[in-house]
Formats: sequence, structure tokens, C-alpha cells
Amino acid sequence: MTQVAQNMAIALRFMNEGIAKADLQVFDETIDPNIQVTTGLSPTAPIQGLDSYKQIFANFADAWPVKHFVIDDIFGVDEKVVVLFTATAIFKKDYYGVKATNQIVPLQEVHILTFRNDKIVENIVSATNFPFEYIMYPALKDAVIGNLEVAI
Repeated sequence: MTQVAQNMAIALRFMNEGIAKADLQVFDETIDPNIQVTTGLSPTAPIQGLDSYKQIFANFADAWPVKHFVIDDIFGVDEKVVVLFTATAIFKKDYYGVKATNQIVPLQEVHILTFRNDKIVENIVSATNFPFEYIMYPALKDAVIGNLEVAI
């Protein structure tokens, strides 16, 4: 198996079991302890380290459990693997002070994973999750909009 194929297999396991099923043991087995994650789940700064990533993701997954998850595309080159997925989550528990609504929300994300020694060392997440962002606006507005500069 080529290194790219090996990285893609690890990425598939991380996505299908770690992300889709919130299996934190899979995080331990596929992620480097010093990972850096750029994601809207931490809007003010990248997540630094495996333990922080697990805690932040576990809180999200507890409040927004995934009910449906499909990988739409995956490809890799050199040490990078790109995964596109569509999921459906339900807002079951209060999250960042926003009251749970039991709304069913579609999620579409692209994860750009960087590998070193068969471990994910970086994850850059880009998402088109407008319903999620709209619901979470009370928590996100200060973290995101409050940090924007104003041109005069």
C-alpha cells in the first residue's frame, strides 16, 4: 500500500468512526498528540493538542449528535488527504449557552488533513453549515464578528 493510500485509509477511519460516531479512542489511535485544528468549533484560535481537540469535539458531539453521515469525496496527494462529507445532526443539548432546540441540521464540511508517521498532525476544517451558524449566532457573534476591524 502506498503512503497516500495508507493516509486515506486512516482518514476514512477517523471520519467514519471518530467524527461520525464520536469515538474518542479512534482520535487517540489516528491523531498526533500535538495536532493543530482550525475549526469553527474553536472560533477564536486553532485547537492545540489531542486532549483539547477531544474535549472540544466531545462537547460538540454530545450537544449535536450525528444521525446520518456520508463521505462524498476523498482524495490525497503527498502528506495531505481531503475529505468532503455531508451529515445530519440534532441539537439535543445546550451548547455554549445556546438552548437546545431539537432542530435537525444539515452539515457539509471539507477537512484537509496533514499526516506525519501515520498520524494526523493538522486538520483544517471548512464548512457550509449555515443553519448551525444561525442557531449558534448568540455564542458566535462576539467570538467572530466582535473581532473584526472597522474601516473608517
